[in-house]
Amino acid sequence: MDYPRYLNDLDPVYAAVVATLLEHADVRGMDGFRHHDRTALTHSIGVSTRAWALARRLGLDAESVARGALLHDFFLYDWRDGTNPRHPTGHARVALANARARFELNPVEEDIIVSHMWPIGKPFYSYSESALVSLVDKYVSTMEVALLFVRTLRSFGYAVAQRLKARLIAARA
Repeated sequence: MDYPRYLNDLDPVYAAVVATLLEHADVRGMDGFRHHDRTALTHSIGVSTRAWALARRLGLDAESVARGALLHDFFLYDWRDGTNPRHPTGHARVALANARARFELNPVEEDIIVSHMWPIGKPFYSYSESALVSLVDKYVSTMEVALLFVRTLRSFGYAVAQRLKARLIAARA
């Protein structure tokens, strides 16, 4: 399968764990939905790779962490269009239903998906792996939103500077 370049750069051990997921058209389709400053797929890969590496170091079920984290935002719709007003609290259950319909999941993977939004989503974590993925997701999301904010400020600053420059040129003429 011809992977986008960023998928070819994955750790080969990690890539082998999630290969069947990444080969699925609906998982690949997550690349079509904007999420923070990225796509739902690149966000989920970022969460999954970081959580997987930490799970390995901590002696947790790293395979379940990699798979559950990759599917944690498997909601398959554009939440920005306003048709899903309960997205913040409901998308984890949608992601779980979508994942169950397409893949065989173990209880740890299911809990990772459904509990990743705690405390604004329910339920609380049943496994250490779920808490780990949730914390990594919050970290990655915060970094993505902060980067988006910085880029927005930079664009705004550039636009203001261009306007000021145009006014100075006009004033000199």
